[in-house]
Amino acid sequence: MIELENDAIVGDQNLAFTFEVLDQNPREKSNSTNPWSPVDIFSQRPMVSRYGDWNVFPYGEMNQLPNMLRNVIYSNSIVPGQLFQKNGLFWGQGPKLYRESIVDNTIVRENIEDPEIEAWLETWDWEKYLQKCTADFSVIESCYTKFVNKKGWRIGSNLQISYLEHVAPNKPLVVGKLQTPTHIIMHRPDYPEIYDVYELFDKFQPFKSGISIHYANLYTFCSDFFSIPQILGSVPWIIQSSNVPKFFEALSKNSVNIKYHITSPMAFWTSVEDKLKNDCIDQNKTYKKSMLTAYKKKLLTQIQKVLSSYENAGKFWHSEQVLQEIGGSMVEQGWKITKIEQNMAETVSAQINIATKADKSVAVGMGIDSAIGGVTEQGRSGSGSEKYYAVNNFYQIGIDLPEMVIFEAMNAAIKINFPEKKKIKMGFYREQPKMQQDMSPQDRGYKAKG
Repeated sequence: MIELENDAIVGDQNLAFTFEVLDQNPREKSNSTNPWSPVDIFSQRPMVSRYGDWNVFPYGEMNQLPNMLRNVIYSNSIVPGQLFQKNGLFWGQGPKLYRESIVDNTIVRENIEDPEIEAWLETWDWEKYLQKCTADFSVIESCYTKFVNKKGWRIGSNLQISYLEHVAPNKPLVVGKLQTPTHIIMHRPDYPEIYDVYELFDKFQPFKSGISIHYANLYTFCSDFFSIPQILGSVPWIIQSSNVPKFFEALSKNSVNIKYHITSPMAFWTSVEDKLKNDCIDQNKTYKKSMLTAYKKKLLTQIQKVLSSYENAGKFWHSEQVLQEIGGSMVEQGWKITKIEQNMAETVSAQINIATKADKSVAVGMGIDSAIGGVTEQGRSGSGSEKYYAVNNFYQIGIDLPEMVIFEAMNAAIKINFPEKKKIKMGFYREQPKMQQDMSPQDRGYKAKG
């Protein structure tokens, strides 16, 4: 294969080499840019654009942070599985109503049944709503909920929340008239040219409007409204991890065993072109650029025959070296053949090391121990004891704040609809993990319910 301008790849089944034509006065080119940081997608100003009469408070550049994270995460082979593990740790045995009390200076959670609250829950798909909120929180530590009031709220009768509806985080546009978010704009799915404006939910005045939207989140340091997801810092590592399989795929499909790199001076080709032009004048012919290209191909084919295979032992190829004054200095102008060392094993090993480092960094960024999020540092699956301590630590320090945010809208609705039951809340029910030696043999494997 020969591709010519000033560069080429030449080869057959025995040999391949790269070819480059160097200018008489080569100069170093620099395209260096500042390293990209994921936090750069957040503006220093809280309001950066207008939408009709509204100031817009975008969630990331062009309000695209949720979509960007989705695309990065689900192009990776490791992170979706880690998210599934994280969701499972949050969910436990599922959401349950409970009442808290203090016994001997210890907070005790009593799981209860309440027919009245459960009857209201059965009027809408509450478990699906909570599952979606949990999935959102696992990625961006926040979730949106639409509060829909029962009919009659305008005249002050039947003041109750009818149901809650999950809102995908890539849909809302947070806006306000001044420098504080007050409303949410949402375009209609079937008619995107039409949009509706909703007030932000106010738990102290829940019936100001028939529909309002609540944004539940963990506060991020120096971020007035939005949570900055902790996974954001791991985005470059996720991209690196995702690129490794692409590298190996490209390597297997397109790799060429390049043995030599050959350079030649532009002065050589200028002199060849001048000679070809003079020959055309002598022969009363019209010079064409294709003549120089044909000469290059012929010469490179000769070099290929000389360099390829053991059968060419003893053969040699000759070129002249000349000195030319450039910028007051004498510069050597001539052909140069450089042998390229084949370090494929080192290249593959380096890529695997990058992937290993990336996977560990991503697990830390997602807030779950590698023993339960994938593999340990040694590249093996975590042992039973490692998983036990990892799960136990997660339940000790990693569940209360997420549960508060995920159930924030649900518990506000329960308090509004059933004010006489202020101490009843909803949260995740989780059995404490047990070590294998504390379980009977028949209980150590998975048992289907029912």
